[in-house]
Parts: sequence; C-alpha cells; structure tokens
Amino acid sequence: MTTPSNFNEFEHWQSTILRVHNRIVRDEFSDITDDDLDLAVPRSSLRWACLLKDNDTADLMIQRFLLFYFTLRKAQDLQQPFYGIPLDDLQASRKFKPQVTLYFKEDDDDVEENLRPMWGEISFRLMNESSTTITKTELNTLANKIKTVFGAANGYIWKKGRKLFSYTEKEKGYQLQLLCRDEATAKELINKILDLQNHTPDWKFLKSNIADDENESFPYNPGNHTILGKSRKKPRQRPMVDVRFQYATAFIWGVNKPIALYDRSFTSNSHFETILRCFSDLEIR
Repeated sequence: MTTPSNFNEFEHWQSTILRVHNRIVRDEFSDITDDDLDLAVPRSSLRWACLLKDNDTADLMIQRFLLFYFTLRKAQDLQQPFYGIPLDDLQASRKFKPQVTLYFKEDDDDVEENLRPMWGEISFRLMNESSTTITKTELNTLANKIKTVFGAANGYIWKKGRKLFSYTEKEKGYQLQLLCRDEATAKELINKILDLQNHTPDWKFLKSNIADDENESFPYNPGNHTILGKSRKKPRQRPMVDVRFQYATAFIWGVNKPIALYDRSFTSNSHFETILRCFSDLEIR
C-alpha cells in the first residue's frame, strides 16, 4: 500500500491520537459537555486542559498526556487492578521462609478480543533457608535452574484447564494448587517445580478435584450480570488457556522488594534479563 502524495506523518499521527485520547477524556468528564465550558470551574478547566487541540505542538500534547495520565492518576487504568497489602505491612505482621514465585502469561496473540491476557502463578518456599542464611550464590544457582527448566525453548507453556490438582508436602515447602487439563500435565509440571530443588515427587500427596460436568460448572462464556445498573461480564472461572513462563522472583523477609531471579520477557518490574545481574541497595547485602 502506498501513501498519498500529500500525506503528512505528523498530521496523521496527531489526528489519530486526538480522536482516541479525546474520547477517553470526554468519557472521564462525562458530567461536563462542550457547552458547559467554564474555566472558572475547576473540573471544567481540567477537562479543557486535558483535551488535545488540533493546533497543539508535539510538546504540548505530551504535557496534556502527563496531566491526564500522571497528575490526575489515570495511568492506573493501564495496570490490571489487584487486591493485596503492601509488602512492608506483610513483613511487619509475620515472618516467613523465602518464597519463590514463577509467573506465566497468555501470549498476546492468543488473547480473545475485549479480554485481558490470563496469568498463572506457582509458588513454593525454601524451607532449609531463612532471610539470614540464604546467600546470593544459592539464589544464583536456583535462578540458573529456573532458566534451564522453565526458560528454555521460548518459555515453558502451562496448559491450564478446569481440573484442580493439589500437591502438598509442607515440610519441603510445597502447597501447590494447579489447574490443568489432565493428570499427566499436572504431574509434568509438578516434576519440573520439584526439580528446581532436586526433589522427587511422592505421588501419594497428589490430590484432584474434578467437577462432574466441567462445561456446566465452568462455562466458556459465563454471561453477564447487572451491577450498579450496568450490564457487566461475569468473570471466567478456570478458562482453558495456555500461559507461557515469563519470570521468577524471590520474596525474602526483610527485603522490601521482590528479587528478580530470571526474566526472559522483561515483564517483571525489575526488568532483569540475565541471572541476578546485580543487587541494588534495596536487595541483599
């Protein structure tokens, strides 16, 4: 496809951004219409300041973005909401063994329209260590093992399903609950997790919870329900999706940020690509 002879790259970019961004701003300030412009009213003035104008320079457009997404805190819409407590509060309330967490995410190309990519997490604890005994060398060894077991071949794919399999050996740090499509897949995944600490599964600790009618209990499309007068999609339960290994972190009591062990995708907040490339002042000393 060829561009028109009079095509202007900046004008095309500006008009596209203007349409998309201004629609978002107008939705946010839906209680105010264009006819209500009154710069003496703070909310009306904010709306006007956030709207892009056709004669804006690129610098001014960026300033309007910063006002809307950062000063007015709308950037939080770019991040999936989560429910939890700050790590500092958790550490103040309880002491815990070092915890390793593996994160998996559905490939963007596989995500259905209007849905978020699905995630998966698997955690276990290092029961033979504490925050004062664990060393950088041990974490480095574990990180290399994670890279080998889960990071190879563009990332291990966990085929999530509707069957719940649990594997519990508390004295070794395992209380795994895995959604898989069959027992063979669950065993393969459990083998890989335990192999990170050179442990061998004892299958008498494997339990399953399988619905009599999976399609009825966990429908592909659960439908909608009405909340606050608006029809909203019901959350999907146990969807059949493939999630690919992304990164692994270690939570250590007394360290107020998770330590990135291995990140094959630059998904983690620490953005570590290599194994324990460095430890910042906030990490282990």
